[in-house]
Amino acid sequence: MRQICVVAAISLLAACGEVPQQTIDAAPETDAAVDPCTQPELSIDDFFVCLGRSVCDVYEDCFASDTSFMNCDALPLQVFGRLSPEPLKVVIKDAVESGRAQWNPAQAKACIDLVADNANGKCSIFKNDGDVFATCGAVVGNVTNGQPCQNDIECATQGARCENQTGSGDQCTGYVCRAPVAAGQMCINGAFCRPGDHCVARRAPGGADSSICATGASGEVCDRDADCDVGLFCNGGTGDSTAAGICTAAKPAGATCRVDEECASDLLCVGNLGGANGTCRDVRTPGAMCDRNASSEASANGCWGRQYCDASTTAVGTCKPAPSVNEACGTIDGTPTFCGFFSPCEMGSCRAPGNLGDPCTTSSNFGSEGCNLGLFCDRDLTMAPTGICQERLANGSQCRPNSSNMTTGASRMCLSEWCSNGVCTDFPTCF
Repeated sequence: MRQICVVAAISLLAACGEVPQQTIDAAPETDAAVDPCTQPELSIDDFFVCLGRSVCDVYEDCFASDTSFMNCDALPLQVFGRLSPEPLKVVIKDAVESGRAQWNPAQAKACIDLVADNANGKCSIFKNDGDVFATCGAVVGNVTNGQPCQNDIECATQGARCENQTGSGDQCTGYVCRAPVAAGQMCINGAFCRPGDHCVARRAPGGADSSICATGASGEVCDRDADCDVGLFCNGGTGDSTAAGICTAAKPAGATCRVDEECASDLLCVGNLGGANGTCRDVRTPGAMCDRNASSEASANGCWGRQYCDASTTAVGTCKPAPSVNEACGTIDGTPTFCGFFSPCEMGSCRAPGNLGDPCTTSSNFGSEGCNLGLFCDRDLTMAPTGICQERLANGSQCRPNSSNMTTGASRMCLSEWCSNGVCTDFPTCF
């Protein structure tokens, strides 16, 4: 398959030669192209471009995944209201234009910086089920609690949700903003906690649910590690709804551990296999000791720094350089199988999804029989046995939703990502 060149998170500089001194009518020098991701403020569109680039950088570093063949500017991420970028941009712009929300360009840039410059280490964002966007203020809602809304982003109270209160299922008439509950209050019967807080499972033996919101700070009650903020672990928590633990500072390199969350920053718990304890280790150093015990999402790869862990599932191994697309698959326990998160190992080599004009059988973005980001497999439209990877379709084009039993819904084949009654259209808004 042909491989495309993707520009990700770089500045493009115009080539300007020297102007001869004798030339009178010399053309003016061309200014260097500006990378929006280096600016102190971001527009709505630039925010999603920079977010995609930042996430690709994280997956390169933390999950040893080659992203050079991907259009990271079009990464299908879901933030702010559980929608993918194209529909979400429509909703945000509509909410801003109608006065139902405000866009904060400076805070949008700060939110992107959270991904790359996590204070506890870049890869530690995958510990404790953390959400770096939980308190991101790029979008500020103006709709008060109890008033009609179409998406979470419109709600004025931080962490409020746009929820169905009538049971009608009509997003435009049956949904209102609902506020979260404060720390110390119970998160039961549909109640939910504020951004950054945690709903700690708590239930007396044979008794009713009395789960409670807690801040996750040091000294707070917890039931499992995910109840604590990143950089802390649940000391004494057993994950059995007894809330018997206390959030405690994570441990330094060399300390005994049972799971990754017990280790500070980017350190991982290595050797915690078969019920045995492990040791907090730096897995960013080339050749470092590692294991592939996925005690948390953080350790699924076993190493950081564009490396993977060559180890069996029952023993420790060493960190090795990760392969790129079209290179030999990484060897794990003697078998070449590793290619990272985005590409499969096929006949001993890491393969990229199809590019424009390549044959395909699915629009899935990842896998050798699918299509790269920003493309779709026209088999999904023609229903033929095989298809060709094509550019996504403009509004007004014939389309099908992702789910074959729907007439209207999300669609990979539309630029807008929305198909209504067989035609690509913008995502619908209510107000």
